[in-house]
Amino acid sequence: MKKYSIFCYLLTAIFYIVQVSVLGYTVYFLAENGYTAAQISILMGVFGIVAAITQPTLGYIADRNKNIDFKRILTWIGFLVIILFIALYYFYQRKIASGLLFGTIYLSTNNMSPFINASCFYYTDRGYNVDYGIARGCGSFSFAVVSYILGNIMHKYGARLVSVNGIVSSVLLLIIIIIMPRLKDDTIITKKDTKIESKNSSHTNIIMKYPSFFLMVLAVIFAMCFQNSDCGYMINIIEELGGDSSHLGLANAIAAMVEIPIMFLISKMLKKIHVKKMILIACAFYIVRAFVFHIESMTAIYVVQVLQMFTFAILIPSSVYLSDDMMQEEDKNKGQTFIGMAITAGLILGTFAGGQLISIGGTNLLEIGCIVIASISCIFAILGNIVKN
Repeated sequence: MKKYSIFCYLLTAIFYIVQVSVLGYTVYFLAENGYTAAQISILMGVFGIVAAITQPTLGYIADRNKNIDFKRILTWIGFLVIILFIALYYFYQRKIASGLLFGTIYLSTNNMSPFINASCFYYTDRGYNVDYGIARGCGSFSFAVVSYILGNIMHKYGARLVSVNGIVSSVLLLIIIIIMPRLKDDTIITKKDTKIESKNSSHTNIIMKYPSFFLMVLAVIFAMCFQNSDCGYMINIIEELGGDSSHLGLANAIAAMVEIPIMFLISKMLKKIHVKKMILIACAFYIVRAFVFHIESMTAIYVVQVLQMFTFAILIPSSVYLSDDMMQEEDKNKGQTFIGMAITAGLILGTFAGGQLISIGGTNLLEIGCIVIASISCIFAILGNIVKN
């Protein structure tokens, strides 16, 4: 039983090492390849929109074809990501090529994310309990360590190390995916075997059926918008304060490290505090984080990252459990699709809004915008806790 947990923990840990290249240093890498903040926001926004479309499409295909499970989809995308990172290494500082390649990697890893999460539930559904919170905590730990190391050596050797990290980590990821065991489904009822059909299966009917859930989804969208506006363009603020990639690496490492205790304990916390209240707590702390973010000092940057433990660390695992807690069995898969789309949509909006705000009014306007975005998120979370399904 423990070996299945180990596989999932390793898979998640290595996936987030890949994500160090894709999410941790997006703005830094593209800026080194000649992109302005406005151009980065448009580029990543376009690829993010494509990801929002392809992600549920892949989920639909996997749901309706017994021969295509999380393992097979991850294998296909894993091969593609390796090829893309190798190409990114050779096309470094060729503006158009590096931008398109990086965007495609961003799209590909976004599509991998829900299937990485699904690996935990795959084994749990077959009687081998795998704690998603621990798996995600392993991801935070690996992200912290590698982000710190990469940040400290990147200002000496250049942003090309982003692609080097991507090549090595994606090869390791593919190896883990290939050797992960596939189990038989004959003793359980999986979502592919379930005969229950919901009469209210359309997106519109789901919203009408679960208004509280929909409000919480909106809260998640704006919280993730803040997250990506804040963290995505933090390098701009750090550089204005006289810092460099080593300071960004430390900031990313702090945020990832403080997530770990919460990630490990989240399943126990959710037994005592309702998932909607947990998300409201996270959204409230996003407002606090936004105001601290507005203070112009490197110390404030690090304090903002410590507050990650009360925001992102609570929000992400709680949102994974949201549909399972609030929806009927026949609607839970569609609910997970809503959550996945909400997170992706938030990332898209955050990347676009952050880049545009910096282009119009610099980092000061970005910080004011983050306060507004966090406040909107909290309002939706409050409404979601008031309204009943």
